[in-house]
Amino acid sequence: MAAVGIHTSRVASLPQCLRLSQRSGAIKDLPGFSEGGWIVQDASAQLVSYLVDPQPGEVIVDACAAPGGKTLHLAELMHDRGTVYACDRTASRLKKLQQNLERLDLHSIKIVEGDARSLTQFVNQCDRVLVDAPCSGLGTLHRHADARWRQTPESVQQLAQLQQEILTQAATWVKPGGILVYSTCTLHPQENEQVVETFLANHRSWQIDLPPSENAASSLVSPAGWIKVLPHEQDMDGFFMVRLRKSEI
Repeated sequence: MAAVGIHTSRVASLPQCLRLSQRSGAIKDLPGFSEGGWIVQDASAQLVSYLVDPQPGEVIVDACAAPGGKTLHLAELMHDRGTVYACDRTASRLKKLQQNLERLDLHSIKIVEGDARSLTQFVNQCDRVLVDAPCSGLGTLHRHADARWRQTPESVQQLAQLQQEILTQAATWVKPGGILVYSTCTLHPQENEQVVETFLANHRSWQIDLPPSENAASSLVSPAGWIKVLPHEQDMDGFFMVRLRKSEI
């Protein structure tokens, strides 16, 4: 980037992140894009994959994967060793993931078309699961201002019900002692804290699991154990994320 006069800056605590400091033209024309050297992803979304903390050789499921930024990052963090199942019910959105995994030359990702609420083949098979749930998107209003006109109290209630259903099903996929990360790009408590609190109240074998101090997301963990990224404070998309662990028994 520097060699052709494109200015970038680092983002604190995210070792794989560069931020473009100015408008630089079409993304696909920038150095390294066509060769698979990088992908576009907001800093908050990158934090989610660090919180999952996938390890080489593990079995991972991204329950709501499309368009695939987090799936690809998970595969990279585990050095493309192991298996990452990328699940989504929308075939057209999975095509974008397929294009990117070919561009990045990743081989550990397996695409699964289907609604996470009805997938049973992963029960007790997974070391880690990511539920990056469909949400109101209210954490991205600085980029998608029209989103505020698409959501109502009723639509948020419907989303919270959907999120609870996906989280409940995805929890069955995790092995004893395994990890599940729940995340959204909204700041609405009904879709975040309330979903997690309801899940924990109904699933006594699960508890909040704090990331280790060296984890990129650890500095943002709240006293309650979850992370809430605020755009005006962290200069990233608004995000909620929490790491949960299933008991060994």
